[in-house]
Amino acid sequence: VAAAEPPTERRSLLAAALPFTQALLAQVGRTLARAQAALAWPEGSPPSPPPPPSPWAPLSDADLRSYLGPGGRLLRPHDLRLHVFHAGVEPGLRKVVWRYLLNVFPAGLSGQERLAHLRSKAADYRALQAALAARAAPAELAQVGAAVRKDVVRTDRQHPYFGGPEEGHPHLAALQALLTTFALGHPRLSYCQGMSDVAAPLLAVLDDEAQAFLCFC
Repeated sequence: VAAAEPPTERRSLLAAALPFTQALLAQVGRTLARAQAALAWPEGSPPSPPPPPSPWAPLSDADLRSYLGPGGRLLRPHDLRLHVFHAGVEPGLRKVVWRYLLNVFPAGLSGQERLAHLRSKAADYRALQAALAARAAPAELAQVGAAVRKDVVRTDRQHPYFGGPEEGHPHLAALQALLTTFALGHPRLSYCQGMSDVAAPLLAVLDDEAQAFLCFC
């Protein structure tokens, strides 16, 4: 439009447009600067948003004791679950707390009763293994064992608990036995790929095949 006007009017139009043009260029510059700052991600990954503030720190031993009553009975299971949901658990307590979260214990047991319950369930697990092995047909045992083995050997071998030679590895053998027992005991479900990814961390944390089986169930 300015180019089509006489020189005098062209200069006045350009003068009138200058503030708008400068403001537009300034806005573009600010937008570009923000875009460049947003794209300046370390190693090509987007920046993580800050985690929401948590009213608690990860569950500690003192915190756990505050949820227990006389004799070690769990009096506030809902509060315990909320604490873990919002803040997690200190790594050293996972072995204890996961058994509460996964409903291994009936409600209202004392500390001594929980220990007796675990011993009883461990004996039940061994008896179940023997009964299933005796009852299952050799073809079924071979089929289930082969399906489980495919995933067991793919367990993260970089983890110290599962590292080392595959042959004769006690923890891989325990994972194989745990999953095979579950599959034989639940024939309608049997074994599904990926179950080992759930069972492996349970076994690594609890370091007990029978207790890992209880938690897995």
